[in-house]
Amino acid sequence: MLTRVSRGERLYFAAVGLLALWVGVWGFFVPGQVGKALPFLVPPLHARFLGAMYLSGLAFMVGALRAPSWAEARVVPPITAIWTGGLLVVSLLHLDAFDLGQPQDAVWFAAYLAYPLIALTLVWRHRGPDAHQRAPGPLLSAGAARYLTVQGAVASALGAALFVAPGALADRWPWPITSLLAQLYAAPLLAYGVGSLLLSRQRTWPEVRVGVVGMLVFACGVLAASLMHRDLFSAADVAAWLWFGAFAVAAVALAGLSRSAVAGSRERAAA
Repeated sequence: MLTRVSRGERLYFAAVGLLALWVGVWGFFVPGQVGKALPFLVPPLHARFLGAMYLSGLAFMVGALRAPSWAEARVVPPITAIWTGGLLVVSLLHLDAFDLGQPQDAVWFAAYLAYPLIALTLVWRHRGPDAHQRAPGPLLSAGAARYLTVQGAVASALGAALFVAPGALADRWPWPITSLLAQLYAAPLLAYGVGSLLLSRQRTWPEVRVGVVGMLVFACGVLAASLMHRDLFSAADVAAWLWFGAFAVAAVALAGLSRSAVAGSRERAAA
C-alpha cells in the first residue's frame, strides 16, 4: 500500500504555501508595494521575477497538499529544503541588508530557519521504503526524462554560479541586478535544478505532476514579467535573446509535460 501524506505534512505544505502566496501576490501583481512582503525593496521587474518564483512555490505546495500519496509529493521537500535553506545562507551573508526590528525581517528569518529543517526532517523520515514506492500510472517517457535532466543540469549550474560568483553573473545578466539579488536568485534556481534531476529519475507520470506544474508556473510567470518590462532588455544583447528563448522553450516543454502528467494522473484515478 502506498504511504499517504500525513495531516502534519499537509499542515507544513499549507504553511509554506501561505508564505509563498503572500510574497507571490505582492511581488507579481503589486510590485510597487513588495516591501509589505519582503524585507527589502526591489524594482518592479525584480519584484515580479521573485513573485513568479513564489507563485511557483505555491503551486508546489498546493500540488503536495492534494497528492493522494507520498510518492507523488516526495520531490517537494528536497526542493523546499534547498530553496529555503539557500535563502537563509544568503541572508546570513548579507545581514547588513536586514533590520531584524522590522516584522518582515523577523518573519523572513524565522521562516527560512524552520522550513528547511522541517523539509529535511521529512526527507529523513521517508528515506526508507517510501523513497522507492512508485505511484501507479503510465510510465514516464524517455524524452521527458531527458528534457528534465538537461533542464536540471542547466538550472543547477546557473544557480551554483550565481551563488559562487554573483558579481560576475550580475554583469552578464540580461537586466540590471545587484550581487545580493544574484545570490537570492541562486537558491530557487538551484532548487529547480536539483528538483528537475530528481523528477527525471521518477518512473511514472503521476510522480512528476506536482513538480512539472510548479515549474511551468515559474516559466510562464517569468515570460509574462519580462514582456511587461521588455523596455529593460536590449535587442542587441545576446543574453536577452538567450533569456527569452530559454524561458519560451521551457514554457512549451513544461506545458507538454504537465499535460501528460495530469492526463496520467487522471488515467490512474479512473482505473
